[in-house]
Order: sequence, then structure tokens, then C-alpha cells
Amino acid sequence: MKTGYLNDRAGRLKTALVVGLGLALSHLSAASATEAQDDLYATLCAACHGHGTAPVGPYPPLFGSATLATAGPAYIAIKALQGAGNMFPLCGMATDEEVTRLANDLARANGNSQPPITPEEVAALRPAADECPDVEY
Repeated sequence: MKTGYLNDRAGRLKTALVVGLGLALSHLSAASATEAQDDLYATLCAACHGHGTAPVGPYPPLFGSATLATAGPAYIAIKALQGAGNMFPLCGMATDEEVTRLANDLARANGNSQPPITPEEVAALRPAADECPDVEY
């Protein structure tokens, strides 16, 4: 990837975080969301995906999701690490342990009963270092 592309994506992510945080705060609700509403979720996901079951702008909510309820923690980890559509990949921002916690918490919060994913399994799913944007949070 080109540096200009990454800088543009990082700039858009920072803007989305600032704008999305205001939107996300206006949508706080849904008791089912409490399991994964910790500092990590708030830092990495909530600005775009919100804390409840209502959509925040163009981004789908991560609670009350039929997809996450059936797909399981491995699917969530892959999407988190690699990004999807206009979702920024977290592979350069989150550790294997953080992605593991997010994936397992979101799967469980959505009623998924598949076995939890491990940090070792997340590490195997992680894209190569040169494919991950280097962004700090």
C-alpha cells in the first residue's frame, strides 16, 4: 500500500472517530450491549458502530446482529483484523489479545454459542505486517 493512501485512511478514521463518538453517545441503549461495552470496545469500535442496536450512520450496529450471532468469533476476528468495505482494519492497531477479547465478547453478546477463539488462533488470522496500516489509538 502507498503511504499517501494509509495517511488518508488514518485521517478519515480520526475524523470518523470524532464525529462518530458524538453520534454513538446519542444512541446509548440496549441492555444486551453491556457485555462488550468496555474501554477497548469504546476505543476501537463504538465511534462507528455505536453501543446499541441502532445503526450509527452507514455503519451496522455490532449488537443485535444476526450475522454476528451465527458467524461466531473467528468471523468477527477476521473482519476486525482485515476490515471490510469502508471499515478500517484493526490489524495495525490492536493486539491478538485485544482482538480475541473483542471477538469473543461480541459473539457472546449476540447470543453466539460457538467456542471462544484464542489469541493463537487470532495470530494465525492476522494479515502480514506489510498489509496492516500502522495507526495508533
